Amino acid sequence: MKIAFLGLGAMGSRMAMTIVKAGHDVAVWNRSPGRADALTEAGATEAGSPADAARDAAIVVSMVMDDAASRVVWTDPDTGALSAMTEGAVAVECSTISPEWGADLAQAANAAGLAFVDAPVAGTLPPAESGELVILAGGTAEAIDRAAPALDAMGKATHHAGPNGAGIATKLLVNGMLAAQEAALAELLSLIEGLGHDRIRAFEILCETPIASPMLKTYGKLMLDGTDEVLFPVDGILKDLGLMIDAAETTARDVPVIKGAAAGFKLAKGAGLGGANQTEILRAHERAARARDRSAGDQ
Repeated sequence: MKIAFLGLGAMGSRMAMTIVKAGHDVAVWNRSPGRADALTEAGATEAGSPADAARDAAIVVSMVMDDAASRVVWTDPDTGALSAMTEGAVAVECSTISPEWGADLAQAANAAGLAFVDAPVAGTLPPAESGELVILAGGTAEAIDRAAPALDAMGKATHHAGPNGAGIATKLLVNGMLAAQEAALAELLSLIEGLGHDRIRAFEILCETPIASPMLKTYGKLMLDGTDEVLFPVDGILKDLGLMIDAAETTARDVPVIKGAAAGFKLAKGAGLGGANQTEILRAHERAARARDRSAGDQ
């Protein structure tokens, strides 16, 4: 079976490799050159455009940064994948995109005689590399079943969230909970230090309580230890929080906790940590506290 994969960033390249390793005929494309070498060595074919990659593919998967990149990949009038796909093929969007663009993309795919699945993923680089992501799928059961050769290679589980758009909405829920917990933990660890107590010991005790989720334990340790590895950057979580805030405005919902989390990550971006791992939000609070201490000392 021919499968096309569009977008070979940190996540996409790893996800594409799992499909190659599953034994499929894979065509890959990336906007900037030089990202496909490992994949072509493993047996994939590099295409010159999304349309070239998608031609004759039964399944086309995209994993790009945002709405703008997704529009180019799928609907560019000259090079977009939809224009080259065979009627009856399945378009799979794994990117975290806005609900509005997701609805437009589903409509465009259906108008071209294609099935569409929005299938954002939960997980970072290690599960992407090992094929153990959790797939959050929106679409018909038939379309998801037809996309299974790609989805099963990339993930340990595919959850059918509902019709088109439900996968995107569920991803916003997942990343919103992630961001809110991280932002709160960073603030509170900084507060404990400000009170003159051992934040590491406090975190160890937190991990022994029912409050501590597996995510909180993992990400809290990364916060305290520090990491140069970028599993998911501050810029990425800010983009997703922006999608949540925009969606809340269009649906007349209040999201004060999400807005608060966004403020915390904006602090990190303002401290020059936009490209750093999201757990470096604690470093931003540390820098801000030191700056306030210096300012108070100068008075």
